[in-house]
Amino acid sequence: MSTLRLLGVVQDISHDGKLIVKARFAPNLKELVRDNLKGEVGRVSKIFGPVRSPYVAIEPRKELKTLAVLGKEVYVQQERENGKGKRRD
Repeated sequence: MSTLRLLGVVQDISHDGKLIVKARFAPNLKELVRDNLKGEVGRVSKIFGPVRSPYVAIEPRKELKTLAVLGKEVYVQQERENGKGKRRD
């Protein structure tokens, strides 16, 4: 089962077209980023800045209009564990 976790708000667009987000937490690289309607925005390409309040660069989808996402909340889709991991013999 997967849930959406608020990553942060898109604050800027870099010179090479990546979306810059002031993140609430540090996501995994290449993790899928979605908007509030569960539409795909892109994937995490870089994490930088201070550990307590990192910034995230998102490589947007090719057909995404980046200006339309500016100032909007974005989410990371996370798979929830159901407690059945590796078992000991």
